[in-house]
Amino acid sequence: MSKITETRLTLAALIYGVEIDLKNSIKKNITPYFENLAFFKNAELEKKIIERFEKDNPGVNYSENLDEVIEFLDFQDTFTILNQNKEFLKKETVNYLKGRFKQLSDLTPIRNRVMHTRPLLGGDFSFTYNFISNLKKSDPIEWSVTIDTRDKIEKDPSYVLTLKFPTNHLDEEISKVSHNLPVPDFDETGFIGRSQDIEALTKLVLSNKVVSVLGDGGIGKTALALKVAYDIVDMNENCPFELIIWTSAKTTMLTSKGIEDIFTAITDYSGLISEISDSIGTDSKLHEILEYLDYFKTLLVIDNLETIQSPEVREFIREAQTKCNILITSRIGLGELEYPRKLKGLSETESAKLIREIARIRNSETLMKLPQKTLVEISSKLYFNPLAIKWFVSTVETGIAPHEVINNKEDLLDFCLTNVYEKLSEGAISILKTIRASRKKVTIAEIIYLSSYQPLETRKFLIELFKTTLISRQIEDGNNYEEVIYYISDFAKDFLSKKYPIEQSYVKANIKKSKELSSGIRQINKVQKYNEFALNALVYDNQNQMISAKFLHEALLFSKNGDFDNALLKVKEAKNIDPNYFEVYRVGAFIKATQGDLLSAEEDYQLGLEIAPENPRLLFYYAQFLVFKLEDVESALVYAKKVYEQKPNHPFTAFLIARCFNSAQEFNKAIQVVRNLKENVALDPKNLRIANTELISYYSETGKSELTIQTDIDNGIRHYKKAFELFEDCVQEKIVDYKMAKNFSVAILTFIRILPVVKIQDYKEYIKELILDNDKFINLTVDLKEKIILHYKDKFSDDSLNSLINFKSEEEKLVGNIRRTKNPKDNYVFIETKDSRVFAHRYDFIDIANWSDWKQLENGQLVTYEMGKNKTGPCAQTVKMI
Repeated sequence: MSKITETRLTLAALIYGVEIDLKNSIKKNITPYFENLAFFKNAELEKKIIERFEKDNPGVNYSENLDEVIEFLDFQDTFTILNQNKEFLKKETVNYLKGRFKQLSDLTPIRNRVMHTRPLLGGDFSFTYNFISNLKKSDPIEWSVTIDTRDKIEKDPSYVLTLKFPTNHLDEEISKVSHNLPVPDFDETGFIGRSQDIEALTKLVLSNKVVSVLGDGGIGKTALALKVAYDIVDMNENCPFELIIWTSAKTTMLTSKGIEDIFTAITDYSGLISEISDSIGTDSKLHEILEYLDYFKTLLVIDNLETIQSPEVREFIREAQTKCNILITSRIGLGELEYPRKLKGLSETESAKLIREIARIRNSETLMKLPQKTLVEISSKLYFNPLAIKWFVSTVETGIAPHEVINNKEDLLDFCLTNVYEKLSEGAISILKTIRASRKKVTIAEIIYLSSYQPLETRKFLIELFKTTLISRQIEDGNNYEEVIYYISDFAKDFLSKKYPIEQSYVKANIKKSKELSSGIRQINKVQKYNEFALNALVYDNQNQMISAKFLHEALLFSKNGDFDNALLKVKEAKNIDPNYFEVYRVGAFIKATQGDLLSAEEDYQLGLEIAPENPRLLFYYAQFLVFKLEDVESALVYAKKVYEQKPNHPFTAFLIARCFNSAQEFNKAIQVVRNLKENVALDPKNLRIANTELISYYSETGKSELTIQTDIDNGIRHYKKAFELFEDCVQEKIVDYKMAKNFSVAILTFIRILPVVKIQDYKEYIKELILDNDKFINLTVDLKEKIILHYKDKFSDDSLNSLINFKSEEEKLVGNIRRTKNPKDNYVFIETKDSRVFAHRYDFIDIANWSDWKQLENGQLVTYEMGKNKTGPCAQTVKMI
């Protein structure tokens, strides 16, 4: 077994794998034969699971989604249902399940402790890991997810730091008591022994107003208090408290900061602030806390209260005990205010078990080989102190013989810390300095950003540090998962400050980088508020995603400058921080598409949509990618409609779906979308210009379709006239830009080209006047202007507009055939004659108005042209199709 550091996360990963595999077994072997949940064989269970499903999927018929319903089963329900439906299982599977049923049942309470942040017990890890280790690929039940997870952890224990586990739908069912209890820091071994202390302290807390757990440093006061507090929470309806508030006095007294923490905890967890705020004064936080305690039956736990020097705080405890129960951990008692419980060291058996548990998890062969008698002797010399025992194991792991550690027990912590620190790798020391210089609790993502290491390197160094207990961690509730926060333990902080102070320049550099991070995040938030569909408008739900967003912001800057390698490296770093962050895949896909890697880009978009299937920005960019990069108009419309339905009055979604309709040649739908937008939204000048520019193009395309396909001449001309009239309105409003002028010019050119012969005389003067009135705008598009005048001259046999351009010399026209390149996206072709092959650019074709015309140009098309020159040599110019 590899060395394991994050015990709770490791157990969560393994047990979650077991749960997935059991649910998959139900889906594979049972649900295909049912149209309802009759195979539950439990009406009450059916009702409960259906309620859970419908709560998360309102309006969805559960009977049509049985596989999805299975996801809402409790852990124990999975193997119970399999066992109750033996007729659908193979005989070997039935026998196998029968042999494993007891172990799965024993795994259930461990699973609940892991997933619901309850204190782990001694042996939880060993039992679970033994169970998982014995699973085989050849077992009758397919354990593919579990075994794959096990193999990844064996190969790299830091793998668990990349995982996010969804919060369970049972959270509200397990606890009826509001609390802010931290995740236990004794997860590595679980809570070992002290059954008599737990029972005695629980009774004292429930029957006395103020109880103190007293004992030497490292003896386990905090662990005991936390275990008892969680046990009281889990009394549920029998619990006499509505609130359990935990606060820690890290200094030698409960300062005003500690009081602030108590106040914040109470107000945050009460959920009733607005209802009673009118009756609460603001003169003193102490007074306000006392006011709150009148409303809620509260247990207040104050950890690490060594002495009370403030009369105000002493008076607070004196008054608070009349309104709530108080549990305190301290090295020194309070005297008449408390009922004390003196905590001694572990028993001989418990101490030896603690050493073995740590040695097993850390794979310490030296200690695992020692006999029980030797372990008891070692524990005795360490005064059976849990903290001393943990430091002993950490020090032995550095290579120092057990007897040498014991010989230095007079100054044990200093000796252990010095030896442990000096055996750290350079990277681990650097990460430790980064955490220290941060001067606060930090997430892995923050450490990665502030350090100079890659995400995977950083995690490995954290693993190395955590084995030493130089750093501690707590797990906080994130957005649908738990987030790990790291900080320097108190003992280590005091030791490091004295022995290994951080140089001033390092602290300043850390502060500077923190400011850069804050500045970057402010910029990201600013963009998000300005336009939620901007490429760099990144949203995040937690600290890890916030850091990932900063890396993605940097990736987009690299991409903008054409440095795709560094851009994708930044995306990879962001993904390593949080692989479940959908923005990673959106930004990565955009950069890959820009680079030309379309297949990888599409894969990233689809991965992002698996995580956030309804995210409007992800839908928007994927639809854009489909229509403009892959030219898959049908698929693009599916996603464009989804995002448009969410935000029908947003210019970006309206323009996107209109362009998709246009590409699908559903011109009337495109027109209607943009007209609705103009009617329902007060557009700013920029978006108004875009809306009118798009409409001019759509009216023109509709007219072209009516004239050439439907042969509805009058309707086709009417649409062209709408385009021209709209442009002239924009001229009057002074909102014309180059793009609008170009669309207008393309519309005139195509109108002249396809105007039926029967209408030539009717519209000759109309078109001539249109050109003359808007010459300054047509002049913005030099290549189009020349084509317009030449086509007007040919169409109407009228050279009166020739003065508007400088015609090339009327030399002899050459004739040849078009030869396209293999890449249909090239902007050039070749013209072949009997004796030569000449380069010709798209913009030199008189008959080509836009990309759509260019794509329709066929191989072998006969054309006339003139010879000219460009920067690279001779080329064809004034190319005209015959």
